[in-house]
Amino acid sequence: MIDIVVAQPKHLDAIVAIAEQAKKNMAAMGIDQWQRGYPNRDIWISDIAAQGLYVALQNERVVGVLRYYNMPDAAYKTIEGDWLTAGPYATIHRCAVDANLRGQGIMGKLFTFACDKATTDKMESIRIDTHKDNSPMLQAIKKAGFTLCGTITLVEGVETGSTRIGFEKMLSLPNQTRNLSPKAEY
Repeated sequence: MIDIVVAQPKHLDAIVAIAEQAKKNMAAMGIDQWQRGYPNRDIWISDIAAQGLYVALQNERVVGVLRYYNMPDAAYKTIEGDWLTAGPYATIHRCAVDANLRGQGIMGKLFTFACDKATTDKMESIRIDTHKDNSPMLQAIKKAGFTLCGTITLVEGVETGSTRIGFEKMLSLPNQTRNLSPKAEY
């Protein structure tokens, strides 16, 4: 059984360990995402203090992590492509699962939790981005029902200027919709 709760300071070491595993795995796949000192312990501490970081617990052990925001993301202001909605959206960032437990649906449970939270927060949609070569995350995003919308460029932090693939999942009927033509495969 997986429980998803707001991360507490007692979870910090496990969160950092999971993020470090993810960094090593991405480096081994030749992906430059998370390879410039981001995210680091200070970012996780800040996320915990803001009460926007959630952990998946299995028998009280941290097995996954996800940062949820219910406000616009500066990097999503401009996209080479089209977002599905123009209304309020939530975002998912900094998500990872214990490397020893991949393929067990933990990321899917975290995504479902974030979508449910965004619906409760009265968001029209939820957005996420990842590196074009991050096949494990791309697979999880696709399985969770997100739609490929285009390419975004990061505008903050050590990865500023890096491009990512942006995805969106509609949560309710939007007030306005943009181009709803079929999206490219990823």
